Amino acid sequence: MSSSPDQAAAAAHSFSKILNQHKSSKSRRSGDADEGLKKLRRMILVEGIPSKIDSTLRPRIWKILLRVDDISAETFLQYVSRGPCEVREKIRNDTFRTLATDRGFKERVREDMLVRLLDAFVWRNHDRQETQQLGFTYVQGMNVLAAPFLYTMPSELEAFFCFAKFIEESCPLYVQPTLEGVHRGLKLLDRCLKIVDPELFAYLRMKNLSAEIYAFPSVLTLCACTPPLDQVLMLWDFLLAFGVHLNVLCVIAQLLLIRDEVMSSPSPMRLLRTFPPLEAVPVVGIAVTLVRDLPPELYDELVRHPYEIQDL
Repeated sequence: MSSSPDQAAAAAHSFSKILNQHKSSKSRRSGDADEGLKKLRRMILVEGIPSKIDSTLRPRIWKILLRVDDISAETFLQYVSRGPCEVREKIRNDTFRTLATDRGFKERVREDMLVRLLDAFVWRNHDRQETQQLGFTYVQGMNVLAAPFLYTMPSELEAFFCFAKFIEESCPLYVQPTLEGVHRGLKLLDRCLKIVDPELFAYLRMKNLSAEIYAFPSVLTLCACTPPLDQVLMLWDFLLAFGVHLNVLCVIAQLLLIRDEVMSSPSPMRLLRTFPPLEAVPVVGIAVTLVRDLPPELYDELVRHPYEIQDL
């Protein structure tokens, strides 16, 4: 990841170049666009997005990774004009506490912006329920998943379409009323931990600690519940580039970073109740190496768990 100002400036220039090529190749042929996407992903992993040098990079890159092209102000305003949706009260019960301790977030994203986006999302899916295999409404945790988009995107309009695409395509099972994808992710976390660190897994089990108990918020919110926000955004750059399924391994990586303290604690839940401040670079580095330790069939299950509907 870029460290010196010169490296960061060079990385910003390289990212801009790829983004401009992507823009022009989109109208030409898909092979060029795919090649640009590969380069973009590789640079996110190796360099990191130098958003301090150029704040326009992250929103542009996220829109490309999510394949958000169709942004209709008319459609969004139509949803907003309908006013409160049927679960407005539920939304308001959560929005006021979204990333409540982060001053930078509170300064940039007002509560009414979150409410408006979530209302609009419910209306959008109210209209589309006949044509979709899965239905969507507001569920616990959705407010925190919307927060990075409102913070990152230059407008509520772009935040809305990015959030909707992300929820409906990247992790639809995470926001079903039963939170099916989240519970699957937690079970997979236990199975992956057992393979990559059997000793830590056994110690936590001995203390009656499964992922359902200590990792629920981190899996539910894709680590957005662990401050600081700038590190969450760096982690999300990685998840949007390579897949939200990798969040399960990012949670394991956070565990491994405090492994010694956990193993020597008579009450590890005290430590795990609140994870230490997020450090995206080591977390991503560890998560990438963990992929190699997993059997192919388990990794395949991990990849599919946020979106694949299983037959009953």
